Amino acid sequence: MKIDLTKTVFAPKETGFIVELLQLASKKGYVTPKSENSPYLLASFGGVEGKGISPKWNVKIYTYNKKKKGHSLVCIDKHVLGKLLEEDYDSFIPPDLQILRIDDAGWGFPLCGVMVGVSDEQNVQTGIVPVEYFRDDTENHFQTRRYLKEYANLAIQLLGNFGASPDTHRIEICTGYVNQPLREELRNLGYDVRVVEVKGLLQDKLEEIYREYILAEIGSDIYYDPKDMKKSEIPRRYRETLELGRKRCPHKIKTGWNAASR
Repeated sequence: MKIDLTKTVFAPKETGFIVELLQLASKKGYVTPKSENSPYLLASFGGVEGKGISPKWNVKIYTYNKKKKGHSLVCIDKHVLGKLLEEDYDSFIPPDLQILRIDDAGWGFPLCGVMVGVSDEQNVQTGIVPVEYFRDDTENHFQTRRYLKEYANLAIQLLGNFGASPDTHRIEICTGYVNQPLREELRNLGYDVRVVEVKGLLQDKLEEIYREYILAEIGSDIYYDPKDMKKSEIPRRYRETLELGRKRCPHKIKTGWNAASR
């Protein structure tokens, strides 16, 4: 059966076929079933590290919805899902190429722009999508989503600084929303792209560089990394940062976000 994975809602027959192939992939060790306390979840699978699919990858299939007339499917990376449905397990073996990693910083921070970073685990290079792309009072304002194209263009420029090409390098990229269009554009350019949890030099250095950027822009060391905080602490820090921005630099607020425009 040929499945159109550009859709988000699938007929029961299609859903049965998808679940059957995921169960087969699970028996072969490429994915593993995930359990969640939700009466609406029909099936859920995550990647297995040693088999070439990052544990950050997952797919969730929900029970039949009468209103939608089908089963909803949510997937971190449908490219991987497509390979599983084709039983193309050899594609999960990474090519023997140099690795460049890509991550973002500042997406969840209410002030200033968003940073993209590229690293070969020895050097880190970064670029900034200015805050104007995340505001609601500029030509390329937030609702146009032009920031996605700007982010992708910056990342591709940075890859060029490393002398990257599909013949010499493969890409490991973070799961974040802002990285998704970039991921697909890189695949269109011929790169082998894997969705992973980015750790190590890039993550650490990128947060450090972004903190320095915020200090230079705002004049205050107010940046916080949500990954280093308890979830209960994040809303308070967010409100404090937003309040400081309103008093000191309202033009630096990402007003395109509903949470930041109130």
